[in-house]
Amino acid sequence: MAKTPAAAAFGALALALASSGCGGSDSTEATAKTATPTPAATVDDAQVEQGIKDSLSTGSAKVTSARCPSDVQAKAGKTFTCNVTFSNGATGKATVTQVGPNKFTYELKPGSVQVPGDVADVAIERQLASQGVPNATVTCPQNIIVKVGTTVTCNISGAQGAATSTVTFTFSSAEGTVDPSSVTTS
Repeated sequence: MAKTPAAAAFGALALALASSGCGGSDSTEATAKTATPTPAATVDDAQVEQGIKDSLSTGSAKVTSARCPSDVQAKAGKTFTCNVTFSNGATGKATVTQVGPNKFTYELKPGSVQVPGDVADVAIERQLASQGVPNATVTCPQNIIVKVGTTVTCNISGAQGAATSTVTFTFSSAEGTVDPSSVTTS
């Protein structure tokens, strides 16, 4: 059976309508309206925390804990702050800068590291004992802000409190290591 020109035109029109969709919009536009936005990538906080431990630990004080925010957007040049605890009892903040994909730099935030006074007391008592001043009792301020080269003064007593004087020292590193050569009494 032969097709008439009208039947062929109707078939072509039906095919064109079916392929273009009847709603007046194309399938790309419909997809764009229903697509869910992709969330911004965030840094791997566990990777950054391990990087802080590896980079900021020294021979005299190891980073025992690092805590970073988990919602930091991954972006070169992005800077954020993490909390750090050292094996010598010091606590502070580390500034982290993303320099590339999964690549970061780490540094202690100046003036943020604090050593508990009782930790400093023990370190200075040991240093004094090694200098020939045994059984000294040292009393430092409750919290000492670590600044390399800054002099710290603590009270010292001995012989059941009968002898009193002061001891001074400086920190040799940003994580709170006492410079042994700086410990002097007066």
